[in-house]
Amino acid sequence: MKRYQFNKLIRSKLQDRMKKEGVIVNSTHLNHDQYIHQLKNKIIEEAKEVMEAKTLDNLITELADVMEVIYAVAEVYKINILDIEAARVKKRDVNGYFTANDYVNYIDVALDNHQVIEYLENKDRPYVNAITIIQDNKEVEKI
Repeated sequence: MKRYQFNKLIRSKLQDRMKKEGVIVNSTHLNHDQYIHQLKNKIIEEAKEVMEAKTLDNLITELADVMEVIYAVAEVYKINILDIEAARVKKRDVNGYFTANDYVNYIDVALDNHQVIEYLENKDRPYVNAITIIQDNKEVEKI
């Protein structure tokens, strides 16, 4: 026997398919919280596979996998997919959509612009860790 460690959520028909192929499957029934946690891990896994897609067909398949996980999360939380779509449209109306023209390298915020600074510092985002103080168009301090 050769053992392959999975430790991940798989699609519902795969265990039976593996067993028919002579594979011994060791699986666990997850409780509610574990299932939600693994669904969230699955979104990350599938998003990484979207990043790695090399062909249009592969990209379509990987995007379908992401959507399948979204549907599963919605089902667990009893969220209507139309509500997710409505939230997407509302956010698009307020904040816009993604284009190649909207990649931001950095932003400069005046030191007295406390509202924006507070907003950014209250976000758990990587850009908060790389703060540079600029005065008279010169870098004076990195925090």
